[in-house]
Amino acid sequence: MCSPTRNAAAVALAILAVAPAASAQDVSRVAIESAIGVDEFGGENAVARAQVVIDISAAVRLSDHWQVYARPWFRQARPSTSTAPVPPWDTELYGAGLRYERPGPVATRADAGYILSPIGLGLFDVRADANPLIAPHISYVVPMPSFDATGPRATPVANSYPLGAQVTVSTLRWDARVAVVNAARAYAVGATANPRQTPVAVFGAGVTPKIGLRLGASFAHGAYATSEEITTPGSDGRAVTMAGAEGEYAFASTRITGEFMRSSFETSTTPAVAYEWFVQGTQTLSPRWFVAARREAVSAPLPATASAAAARPTLDMFEATAGFRMTPEITIRSSYYTRQTYGATSWDNQVGVSLVWARRWW
Repeated sequence: MCSPTRNAAAVALAILAVAPAASAQDVSRVAIESAIGVDEFGGENAVARAQVVIDISAAVRLSDHWQVYARPWFRQARPSTSTAPVPPWDTELYGAGLRYERPGPVATRADAGYILSPIGLGLFDVRADANPLIAPHISYVVPMPSFDATGPRATPVANSYPLGAQVTVSTLRWDARVAVVNAARAYAVGATANPRQTPVAVFGAGVTPKIGLRLGASFAHGAYATSEEITTPGSDGRAVTMAGAEGEYAFASTRITGEFMRSSFETSTTPAVAYEWFVQGTQTLSPRWFVAARREAVSAPLPATASAAAARPTLDMFEATAGFRMTPEITIRSSYYTRQTYGATSWDNQVGVSLVWARRWW
């Protein structure tokens, strides 16, 4: 049996191999970027060991409108405890597919393959050089407490790169998208554990009333757990309905983004509803210096064993970051980071540092 690492690498090579042989010799048709991030946190409940992430994006232009792309991702993660052995490198594929783009008064873009999940604004902060802070959006990656004893755990929004297809149309004033993907939970080629595949429909739209300001909404519906993942005999699976609002505002040297998401999960009894939100701001102080902050929270459904009068589990975090661009390719960051995880009674206070090297090779 092939390892997840080999599977991810094979998919990336297969996608890029469809380009004509002559394209490999024409650098104007090829784009390769890489971002290497090293970060470490210290303080309460922090693991004093660095995490290393290598994120590579490659694309080959087949013609004026068509291109193929692949994004392999490698991580040497922090162990669960400071005395645990260093884990092996995780290798996943964050996107691999075929894209069609047509400019015009009504521009069109279509993607097919392993695509970025069409729901969730925080996914655009995954790459180390795109994230103005150090920590990721933890609400996308930390599962909520189990709210249905017969089904799997879930997140209110998934950090996901599912198999699917998406069509986006846009003008200077509005945009809209429709997609069908294979999972409502976190999915990526090469991941150690992927959910069962099942169709999920996603819709989204936005308006741009003026330059720099966009307001949008998104909606998704589909099974978050198949019948094979439900322990109740004869179950047809469990569906989730997600609805959210998002906004981006950039002016002068300031950029503010945020979202609010409501996710309703079917259970063996009444639906379980989760709420997720974040607000994030970045201020450029000079060509080299910037500051950023993020406030993020989740209100999760009550665990299956909790009484109706119990308090809802919450996940809360705040991070404030100062960054310095040593060169156009190298950025260093330092953060104050505090969080309260599900079921915790106090906040963990930590300090983090990171070094990011990002470069476009062609």
